[in-house]
Amino acid sequence: MSRPLTLPRFSALIDGIDMTPNLITGLVTAALLQADAVANELYDTVMPELPPAQRAFPSMIASKIARRDIFDDSFARDLKALIERLGGQVKDRTHVYFHADENHVRGGYESIFREPGAQPLVAAIGELDLLYDLVAAALSAAGAARVAENLIDG
Repeated sequence: MSRPLTLPRFSALIDGIDMTPNLITGLVTAALLQADAVANELYDTVMPELPPAQRAFPSMIASKIARRDIFDDSFARDLKALIERLGGQVKDRTHVYFHADENHVRGGYESIFREPGAQPLVAAIGELDLLYDLVAAALSAAGAARVAENLIDG
């Protein structure tokens, strides 16, 4: 499952906002709150839907969240990898079929069937996506503040 580019959402998020330590603090706060929600999703929804051999990676991410070790590029990459992996699970559990109907103008229509457990994974992917965006925003804002400070001092 390919993830759409989030630049328009990110630019809308920071449009008209001054890059200040208060903004960075707000982004970090929002990311930490979302991280708690994601940890619950991982334990309550994602891991029970996965076979035991595939639970280690989400468990590792939940452990990083518990340690508050989420503001680095490696966590963002791991989170993106989990989103893509879960997207593949959802795709594998989603089936499109043709439902014949003699009264329909085309003789029927396409229907989508999702296996049990796929819909909760879709919701979990949404939560993971939001955490990824917040972590990326916090990392970008902190990096921008450091670069700007170096340029001013420099």
